[in-house]
Amino acid sequence: MPPLPFLDTTLFRWLNLSAANPLFDTLFPFLTSLHHHPWFMGLLAAAALVALWRGNRRVRVAVLVLILSAGLSDAFCSRVIKRLVHRQRPCQAVAHGRPAPAGFPVRVVRPENCPGSQGFPSNHAANTMAVGAAAWCLTRRRLRWAWFLLPLIIGWTRIYMGYHYPSDVLGGWIIGGLLAAALLRLFRRALAPSSAPCSETADNAS
Repeated sequence: MPPLPFLDTTLFRWLNLSAANPLFDTLFPFLTSLHHHPWFMGLLAAAALVALWRGNRRVRVAVLVLILSAGLSDAFCSRVIKRLVHRQRPCQAVAHGRPAPAGFPVRVVRPENCPGSQGFPSNHAANTMAVGAAAWCLTRRRLRWAWFLLPLIIGWTRIYMGYHYPSDVLGGWIIGGLLAAALLRLFRRALAPSSAPCSETADNAS
């Protein structure tokens, strides 16, 4: 799959090259690899266990939806899409001494950590969008839009570090959002009656 002309040239130059600075060179590798840190995964597991133990039925179903959203998006991208779409990552081209397919320069942060899997779609983008979309739909507060900061920031880290093209991230966002929407639709009755905005909309439409 060739890079898209606009997304993978104009946006990549802006997000990968023009935005380069020492602060992001330190911060973004930390943010994009949080799921590799045992302490972070331990916090998530502890929060999920507390919610399952102390929460009501709706809270327990919400936790299940969040876990399924992340797990299914990761598996679908890795085991289905990436096996169908053979696309080299920017950092892989640099590692082999070749220019990126579109011919533009690529800046790679920590090239030793460049993943060996195919580039399209971005699992990080898919997983975080799946979680963000599900959490947004399950949250009633005015700040629920803040959930979308998660996929936006993580998606940028993948481009900034030279691990993905912008269209890889966009594809991951679409896949993750669609999977989360399907799960929310599937479990909409279990999330009632104190349903979140997405559940209310689904129920009204049915």
